[in-house]
Amino acid sequence: MTALKSKLLKGGLAIGTMISEIRNPNLAYMLAQCGFDFFIIDNEHGSYSPETLSDMIAAARGAGISTIVRIPEIRREAILKPLDCGAEGLLVPQVNTADQAKEIIVHAKYPPLGNRGVALRRAHSLYARPKAGEYLNQANEATFIAVQAENPQAIENLEAIVSNPGVDAVFVGPFDLSVSLGIPGQITHSKEMESIIQVIQVCQKHDIIPGIHMTELEMLKDWIDKGMRFVTYGSDVQLLADAALNSVSELKRLVK
Repeated sequence: MTALKSKLLKGGLAIGTMISEIRNPNLAYMLAQCGFDFFIIDNEHGSYSPETLSDMIAAARGAGISTIVRIPEIRREAILKPLDCGAEGLLVPQVNTADQAKEIIVHAKYPPLGNRGVALRRAHSLYARPKAGEYLNQANEATFIAVQAENPQAIENLEAIVSNPGVDAVFVGPFDLSVSLGIPGQITHSKEMESIIQVIQVCQKHDIIPGIHMTELEMLKDWIDKGMRFVTYGSDVQLLADAALNSVSELKRLVK
């Protein structure tokens, strides 16, 4: 089992960030040095090619930091390729029904849980020659699957969604959720807060890991206090742009 999944299953807190613009694989080493447990390669809003995705994942494995890939849609190739490249798991957007969750597992897990295509001597197996039966079971156990709850339909169907064997986590997208609730950007609105609390409650009831993405540290701390454990703060864009803005502003203040 991977370090990320093991930590979460033991009740720990895993802290990550999103990347969607920076393509240099050495970013993995920087994030590892900063103390992040993982990062999510965002291929829903980002534009990483398969080759770049593979390079980023390989560097992360060398740096000792976990990688999760957010795929653009529920489709066999979109699910299979990142896992064969060695990603530890997937984040899947807009999972609104139990049938959608089941389809993810079909493509992401080997038999008997699913029907993932088998190519064993690849990056995910470090190009070794594993014993097939033993390795398929190990890979099924290790592969981390997080589904996103981003609208009222997902939350209404959440009990059925998380009842699919193989779903490990539910990850809230607060901004998309606010839009679908008719309160765009109002992520502290009571309707939004109630929906996110419902996600946490369903996850705790079914022993599923709740997660969330936030761009404000105090808000993220509040949700961690409420039970979120698979969390991301900001993004490569936010971390770079905000640090640059703060540094330039401070420098201008000092040289006045």
